[in-house]
Amino acid sequence: MSAASRLWRRAPLWRWSLYLTVFFTVLAALYPTPRLLHRIPQLARLPGSDTHRRAPATAPENASSSTAADPNASGDNAPAGPDRVGAPNINTALTGGIPFAGHTLPLPAGVWHPVLTGQVGPGGAILFNILARTDRGIVTGVVIARTTIRPQPGQSIDGIENSCHDDRNFMSRILSEGRGGILECWSVARSTGSSSELINTAFQRLHTLGFPVPSLFVTTSWVRASATKDNSGANLAAVDTLLAPIKPGTVQLLAPLPYWDKSQVAEAPAAQNFVRATDRWMTNWVGVLRGGLLDGLPGGVAPLDLSTDPAAPPSGL
Repeated sequence: MSAASRLWRRAPLWRWSLYLTVFFTVLAALYPTPRLLHRIPQLARLPGSDTHRRAPATAPENASSSTAADPNASGDNAPAGPDRVGAPNINTALTGGIPFAGHTLPLPAGVWHPVLTGQVGPGGAILFNILARTDRGIVTGVVIARTTIRPQPGQSIDGIENSCHDDRNFMSRILSEGRGGILECWSVARSTGSSSELINTAFQRLHTLGFPVPSLFVTTSWVRASATKDNSGANLAAVDTLLAPIKPGTVQLLAPLPYWDKSQVAEAPAAQNFVRATDRWMTNWVGVLRGGLLDGLPGGVAPLDLSTDPAAPPSGL
């Protein structure tokens, strides 16, 4: 009898440790964590793995059955006073666009995951959706969408465009400055954090679940407000898209942090190129946002050629 066979028969704990090693290795391959996917991205391509099974999911069919599309759907909802806030299954994979307030919220290229969703404000008059896009387990984009389901009394459209006149913006575009009771504008800026408890909660959830989040985003903000006929209130639709200017598969910024300030960006070609690419993308994407949230989007899915933003994951991943 060889030494290996004697050890196998006389050391049951060692034998069980081998069994468990094989078991947990297979389990990790089939259900990889975001951190493990970051270390070994090839796991996402394994046939039969949880990531592989959910990657092809597309909207609107899959989105219509997810809690991201329906603030009233069941999930691990945690009411906050009169507000209704839900934390859907973050493993849900969404692409193209999702139903939102009777319209379509277009999504940039890549696979998106619902982070928070719900209704806030007086009587739940404001619907919101916060989604995150990942590439090899790393957050490469965040969408924060809000829209009103009825006019907000006492809300004037005059002050809504303030964000588009911020001197810190890389660039701003005013599309309609109150003519006909409609204001519409968009801007590109460096993200400077948020005072919103909802947004901070969404990022905390991403951190808690183990998703690596870059230290900085370049943010595009689109807002459209329309006044009621008697000017007693206004309807609002707004979408912020946070794009991560990072090297693929890492959280390393394309340029050091100080060079993402408006006054310094011209000194770092990589940062300046990313900002300019974001501006070019947003010039076309704003029409897709308007079509989805107001006029209707053919097929309920964003056109692929217009949806590829500068931070989009490489095709095929």
